[in-house]
Amino acid sequence: MDEVVRYTYRLRPGRTAEKALLAEWGRCCWLWNEAVHQHRSGQKPTFAKLGKLLTRARASMPWLREGSQVAQQQMLREYARALEQSFTVKGRRRPKVKSRKRSLPSLEYTLRGSRSVRAG
Repeated sequence: MDEVVRYTYRLRPGRTAEKALLAEWGRCCWLWNEAVHQHRSGQKPTFAKLGKLLTRARASMPWLREGSQVAQQQMLREYARALEQSFTVKGRRRPKVKSRKRSLPSLEYTLRGSRSVRAG
C-alpha cells in the first residue's frame, strides 16, 4: 500500500507577492461566484461544464488570463466537490458566494497531484 504524504505551508509573502496572491484570489473568487450563479439560475454545473466556462472566460477576459490556470481549475474543482457534498452529506449547505470582506483568501496549487499553498 502506498503512503500518501501531504504538507501544508503557510506563506509570509512580502508586499508585492501579497498583492499578486490577493489578485489571484480575486480571479479565483470570481470563478467560484460564477459557478454559484450558474447553479442558482437552474443550470447544473458539473466540473466538465465549469471547465468549459473557464476556457471561454479566459478567452474573452484578459484579466483572467493573467492568473494561474492551475489555481483557477482547482477552485472550480473545489466548487464541484462542495456542490456534490451538499447533496450527499447530511448537514452540508449549498456553496455560497465568496466575498472579499467575509471570506478568507485561500488558493490551491497542485504539482504532480500534491496540493500546496493555503493562505488564510
